[in-house]
Formats: sequence, structure tokens, C-alpha cells
Amino acid sequence: MPDNLIALAKKNKIILMLWDFKPPIEAVFYSYPGKNPVIGLDYRIVNDQSHFRCVLAEELGHFFTTPRESIITHYHCRSRIRTYREEYQAMVWAVNYLIPDHELELALNHMPAWELIDFFRVDPEFLAFKLKLSKDRLLAKLS
Repeated sequence: MPDNLIALAKKNKIILMLWDFKPPIEAVFYSYPGKNPVIGLDYRIVNDQSHFRCVLAEELGHFFTTPRESIITHYHCRSRIRTYREEYQAMVWAVNYLIPDHELELALNHMPAWELIDFFRVDPEFLAFKLKLSKDRLLAKLS
């Protein structure tokens, strides 16, 4: 289990629950003023540790990046292109949390790119998103 993510949720009084979602929904973040936020995760993703980490990190990203003045509900669907601002912000938070810039830079200096997915224990799409965010900064350092 992604213990650091679970500990982060507990520290922030976020309730984690396993649910039986109908595909393609894999997770939901729900926040209501005055109540503890809830992250529901599809029980089917628990056995895929890399994917579970990515989904949980993104849902935590909603907690840390979305204003909580009103009722908020976000759904995570696999293979869905994230186009909404709140989804984008949550994803940026998630990739930066699981793949910090300094660790990515060190890893790129010590291993081939194809090993990064296993090293960071993330989905390929998750790493690709991080690399897109980091490419300008990294290219500037290489030139």
C-alpha cells in the first residue's frame, strides 16, 4: 500500500473508502463544508500498486488544490484526458508529489528513461505527464 499517501490522507482527516465503481470510474473525491472529505477508490485498483498510487495521489491533489467553499465532487476515469482546470491542478500536484523535480533529475542522470516508471512506481501516462511539465526546465539545464 502507498503508506505515505495514506498517512497524508489521515493527517488531513480525509476518509478513504473502497467502493465498487462501474468502469470507467475508478475514484471519487467528495468534499462538503463542515464534513471530512472522502476519497472513494475502486477496490479493483488496489492490487496494481503503481496505478493505485497514481489515482490516490490525484484524488489527494483535489484536496490540496481545489477551494472547499462548496460541495465538490471529482471523478477519476482511466484513459480520460484531463482538460478541466481543477483536474489539471490536481494532476500537477500528484505528479509533483510522487515525482519531485530533484528526484527526477537525479534519476535521469543515473538510469535509462525506460526504468523511471518502475523506479517511481507510477503509470506510464503519469510519468509522461510529469515529463511534459518538466521538459522546458530540463532542456534549459541541458543547453
